[in-house]
Amino acid sequence: MLLSLLPTTALAASPDASNVFVDGGKNFYNPGRLYYKNNDPENAFTGTSTDFNAAYDPATGTLTLKDYNGKGITVGGVECSDITVVLKGTNTINGSLTNDVGGDITITSESGGTLSITNTLSGGKAIGIETGLSASYTTGNVTIKGDAKVTINMTNNGMSTYEKAYGIYAKKHHHLRKCFCGHHLCYAEQYDRR
Repeated sequence: MLLSLLPTTALAASPDASNVFVDGGKNFYNPGRLYYKNNDPENAFTGTSTDFNAAYDPATGTLTLKDYNGKGITVGGVECSDITVVLKGTNTINGSLTNDVGGDITITSESGGTLSITNTLSGGKAIGIETGLSASYTTGNVTIKGDAKVTINMTNNGMSTYEKAYGIYAKKHHHLRKCFCGHHLCYAEQYDRR
């Protein structure tokens, strides 16, 4: 399956390790803190190159998730930068996968890796995957390809008209589209935020 939301963006560099955050705000650091294990404390990652739940390669901008179970994952910084998320095993994010600086997010797997993104809020916007929240950044592309299987479940219990829930929040089109994910029928939501 290949799902892509295609606004045009310029080529972007890979994010610096210190601008990639897992588990709701714990950042990687190069060298020495590139392998995160579930529940590691901030600034004390215990993973290794062969035993990790999230590993970041700053040379390629690749975040590999292997049975990750934690809070949101965010790319920050000041420059538009792209990230590739490689899925291995069963991965769960309780929050969002966001690229706050507007670069592309590509999610892929060669081994049938899965990603479940779940969040329930009572206010604001509940968003599963998002590129470029700030109006000062160009919105990037979201692409899901290979054998990756992604499930997004966003709920907003807020009562105001601006309190919404989105699966994928990007720039192009708003429609619910059927697509085939391997042997399964799935749906992909695209939202026009112009």
